[in-house]
Amino acid sequence: MKLCSVSFIFGLIALQFLPLFTIVNGQQATDSCNSTLPLKDLAFDSSNLQCVEVWRLQNYILRYARTVENTWSFILSAPDSSAYIGIGFSTTGRMVGSSAVVGWITSDSGRGNAKQYLLGGRSPGEVIPDQGELKIVNGSLRIESVSSRLYLSFKLTAELPRERLLYAMGPKDFFPSSPEFRLREHQFMTTTTINYNTGPATFGPTMSPGPASSPPSPSSAYSFSPSLLFFCMSLVALKFY
Repeated sequence: MKLCSVSFIFGLIALQFLPLFTIVNGQQATDSCNSTLPLKDLAFDSSNLQCVEVWRLQNYILRYARTVENTWSFILSAPDSSAYIGIGFSTTGRMVGSSAVVGWITSDSGRGNAKQYLLGGRSPGEVIPDQGELKIVNGSLRIESVSSRLYLSFKLTAELPRERLLYAMGPKDFFPSSPEFRLREHQFMTTTTINYNTGPATFGPTMSPGPASSPPSPSSAYSFSPSLLFFCMSLVALKFY
């Protein structure tokens, strides 16, 4: 009877650690400022890019540099979550009135697309594709997927880009389509204020359209705490057998 109980406890422990193994495998899509940029054929030299982890919860990494006079290069890296990703440039730190670069790669065809949007309001009809105040260099706007990550790159003509930046992740499995390329409301978003000369950023809170879409906390996202707690309880139980 004791042997059966011990075997049962060990079986439960093994089941608890299965999510951990899944999470470890899923972490292959992460990026960091210490990682080598895996992109080729960029429209600019990426060797002098500064790097900031702008959204730790969603693993958004922003690389940027002034590559030539009054020309700035950007690369936004994010996990490929079957959703659009976006970066907005704002004068007030708010979405309305800002201009954004949004990119996506469809799950079915694997085709990528990226556009500038004018965020004129909160309704989909007020978010207008192919408009905005950003002076994007022709031919520089692109998005590609490498090792389950999206890389949205572009060049801006500006003496100094706006320092208040917005980041967004779209709803899962939704992709803007022709002819209108309308966006649906983001699933999550956050804000930062960045100093282009020094690099550090001031981070804002993560926001979502409603409580049902709230992002998971770090502990629930990685499932460490419940599994480790169960493991410790199992060890205590084994001690008494």
